[in-house]
Amino acid sequence: MAVSKSIIDIVKAIPDSQTAVIDILTADGLEMRLRCVFKESTSPLFFLVFPPKMLPDALETGSICPVSIKVEKTTLTLNAEIISINGDRTLELKAKKSIDPTSLREFFRVDSRLPITATYNPGPNEDKDHYWSMEGETLDVSGSGVLAIFPEPPENKHRVELSIKLNHTRKVIESTAHVIRTRRLRKGRFQVALHFDFVSPKHRDLIISNCLQEQRQQLRDKIQTAS
Repeated sequence: MAVSKSIIDIVKAIPDSQTAVIDILTADGLEMRLRCVFKESTSPLFFLVFPPKMLPDALETGSICPVSIKVEKTTLTLNAEIISINGDRTLELKAKKSIDPTSLREFFRVDSRLPITATYNPGPNEDKDHYWSMEGETLDVSGSGVLAIFPEPPENKHRVELSIKLNHTRKVIESTAHVIRTRRLRKGRFQVALHFDFVSPKHRDLIISNCLQEQRQQLRDKIQTAS
């Protein structure tokens, strides 16, 4: 399929060495958001350069990923195909099209500290002693999942029931999720990334609305601090 002249012109107009973010789904189903730097190539091709030891091993060429590139005071988001993996720090991509911001609502993510409870209820064929529940705090939230801090690692990776209390709407969101990754931190804490498997459209909209309000609040705080 031929690439439209408009997308070629868009990529060609992006200044070299701009900061960027890519959302990658690895071959083993791990969803990751990575920060990187945009480097020019022959449009619509471009490169993304990552810090050392940042790129995961289980990447596949041909994958389509959203890439957000900071250009002056705006952010340009592209759908791009991974063309090649050059060493352990560089990806070559081909821009397919720019993305309507409304289509990114599910992936919009914001730093947010919210109370969260993770619970596992054993199935009918499981021992009831396998039940567990623990409370924690989110680090960031999006319409597709959360990153949170817990006092212990989850004992199960699937069918984890989440309850999140939103700060702006005061609503409690219920969802079912699976664990993407767990990382041990200092002081006996664990950072856990979870992806929503089921959340009602109403609750997803409440999450996104809360994220947008939180972002506006953070921008107001930054402006007041700068003043």
